[in-house]
Amino acid sequence: MKKESLLNRVLASFMHLFSLLLTFILPILVYLVTKGRNDYFANHAKEGMNLHFTFFPILLILTFVSKKINMVSILSFALIILETILILIATIYTLKGKKFSYPVIRYFKV
Repeated sequence: MKKESLLNRVLASFMHLFSLLLTFILPILVYLVTKGRNDYFANHAKEGMNLHFTFFPILLILTFVSKKINMVSILSFALIILETILILIATIYTLKGKKFSYPVIRYFKV
């Protein structure tokens, strides 16, 4: 990967960071806007989509099951904490201009 400008690195790191609030919506929007124009943003958006498309269904299932079992709500909380930590790590790597791949299912090739 070529050396990206500071502005591109900051914007891509904000995409990772704000995906904490907007889940998979922000990476999809960034990908749709940047595909074919900027591979750096498109690759980071694909990473974000892969993360959220892996964690979101699991979290939904755990949320529906947790109404009956308290242990499942602890697992849901642990999953949210893990996702937050992974996003913060990706944000730091992106700011440094390094490549980071989430350890998730690859729905989209990066």
